[in-house]
Amino acid sequence: MSSEEWLTREDSICRDDRLARLDWLARKMTHTDYLTFPGGLISKYLFEEARYCFVYGQFLAVIVLGLSYIEHTLAALFYRAGRNDLERATISTLLQEARNNGWVTQAEFDKLQRAREVRNPVTHFRRPLHDETVEYRAVTQDELPYTIVEEDARYVMETVLHLLGKNVP
Repeated sequence: MSSEEWLTREDSICRDDRLARLDWLARKMTHTDYLTFPGGLISKYLFEEARYCFVYGQFLAVIVLGLSYIEHTLAALFYRAGRNDLERATISTLLQEARNNGWVTQAEFDKLQRAREVRNPVTHFRRPLHDETVEYRAVTQDELPYTIVEEDARYVMETVLHLLGKNVP
């Protein structure tokens, strides 16, 4: 099979799912004339690539890119506020400081924390069938691993879109 044939076949199989995910994003997206990215160009790229990966079903990438966007954005907001001590802080520290400074509510903090917990077993090794792994969750929830990962990516994208919406002028 040629590259072109493979791509055409792939497009025909996945198109409806991509359109459904694109429609979901459009419904969830903040409606405004322009968006701001306090973390600069890299934050914008992280956001755009997370969206693109979501539409194309690259769910692990969505989880990693989405949390990276959140981390860049929070670090930039703190830096802009004169908190140079948080320039290289962990996401956990940034989230706690955002809550402590009233930048996010307790409910928003809980959602951001949950997104971080979704990301951790993707970016940090967990022993087989550790209770945070996708495999364990799939077995205990009687779901396909792919379904778990897609739901996690959707959750992270909702969290990213919410944070983005807080920056709308």
